[in-house]
Amino acid sequence: MEDIVIRGGVVVDGTGRPGYRADVAVRDGRIAAIGDVSGFRGAKTLDAEGLVVAPGFIDAHAHSDTCFLRDDSGASKLYQGITTEVSGNCGDSPFPVAPGTEDEGAWRCLSFADFVNRFETGGWRMAVNQAMLVGHGSLRAAVVGAGDRPATDEELDRMKALLRRDLADGAWGMSLGLEYSPGFFADARELRALGGVVGEFDGLVPCHMRSEGLHIDEAIEELLDVGRATGVKVRVSHLKLDNVRAYGRAPEVWARLEAARQAGVRVSADMYPFTASCTGLTIRCPKWSQEGGSEAVVDFLKGPRHSEVVEGIRAHYYNAERAETCLFHDDAGLWPEIVGKTLRQVAEELLHTGDYAEAAAEVLLRTKGRAGCIFFVMNEKDMLYFLSQDVGIGSDGWALSADPAKVPGRPHPRSYAAVTEFFRLAREKGICPLEEAVRRVTSKAADAIGMTDRGRLLPGMVADIAVFDPNSIAPRATYLDPIQVSQGVRHVLVGGGVALEDGAQTALRAGKFLKKK
Repeated sequence: MEDIVIRGGVVVDGTGRPGYRADVAVRDGRIAAIGDVSGFRGAKTLDAEGLVVAPGFIDAHAHSDTCFLRDDSGASKLYQGITTEVSGNCGDSPFPVAPGTEDEGAWRCLSFADFVNRFETGGWRMAVNQAMLVGHGSLRAAVVGAGDRPATDEELDRMKALLRRDLADGAWGMSLGLEYSPGFFADARELRALGGVVGEFDGLVPCHMRSEGLHIDEAIEELLDVGRATGVKVRVSHLKLDNVRAYGRAPEVWARLEAARQAGVRVSADMYPFTASCTGLTIRCPKWSQEGGSEAVVDFLKGPRHSEVVEGIRAHYYNAERAETCLFHDDAGLWPEIVGKTLRQVAEELLHTGDYAEAAAEVLLRTKGRAGCIFFVMNEKDMLYFLSQDVGIGSDGWALSADPAKVPGRPHPRSYAAVTEFFRLAREKGICPLEEAVRRVTSKAADAIGMTDRGRLLPGMVADIAVFDPNSIAPRATYLDPIQVSQGVRHVLVGGGVALEDGAQTALRAGKFLKKK
């Protein structure tokens, strides 16, 4: 591995301290010197004149678990300066699965160790590092199944054992997806017991809460209860207010989290800087219809309870205005005409109906329950308030290609732009100083998950480095044209190798599945 010197930049080290002009030298994959780099003559030089040199950015909440199978470039993240993603979120990870149910195609593996070993021995590559969480929903499905019932004592002991095994092998915590099947069937006893296991390893429990709107108070309290009962670090995933009747409550919600922190609960939060969310259309269906996942929803829609499911959907899409807030981004390859259209457009233009709930049901049937949607459900004022607080930044997105031919549908622009949009808003809206913006996507993210060798620009740290123009770093991606890499990031080093040089990706694929020590 060659020596590298980054010359002429302003070092913003990730701690929040003021930037200072200095050169940075890299040797054997680590930061060797900052300031006097005279001992590195003959090293490869990267010009950073007029640019900021910072630790590689950490995407605090991602879903890039197996994105390398489709494309190893991770361009959507790398061009944002992201060098590490925290994946396995919202209760879903490729492991563990019940013995005999392994799926080679979907990479559903028995354990975290099996998953990493398959990657490392199979000749696979990726451009950006991954720090994996154990998905609680995956864990529950492997032991309890998809049913709506409490875990037995024996099942809970088995879940604890599997979780302890994966954490001992280097997983970074356990994610909760309490708005999804089968995670939403878990009770407080189960969450406390498993949270306690994560606490043994000083891991993190990020949570997609049961409600992010009208019932957000109860949802936050449920998560805080896990933190209080066990001492484990808990985290509100993609903090938002997604119901019009909850708009304006951002200061109140944040004050609740601050009060819990001051009372000793180790709680934090992450978010993406957009006013639209993104998930499957099945989230608009009644909880009971999701027992068994998207396939169960389709079965109910095909059977005698069709109208009951539709009435549950109607609570969300009762008129044209509400139907306009749902934009289809993925049809699972089954009904391409809907991609880029709203539910209102699909109903009126393709199905010739004004019954938007029935139209949604038809979409679910034709896409086998796999339709993906962008939901315009948040308020900008709330979003900007949360961003102005000490909240982490997570895309809730994927590591995707820059080539539209390799990307299905039209993904939410957050995959290509969450970090760069945060920097743009910080600059243009005065959300926070540059040094603080860098801290929020570097050392803050590293500290939250317990990562000690990345997140700060200091001698001895792994040389994951982002070099960017603070005046031009910004997204290009839009909701209707999302497959566009961000601008303003000039160079990126991953593990001491040059992954992005002069704004163009190199052939290097140095990403690894990182393990918690």
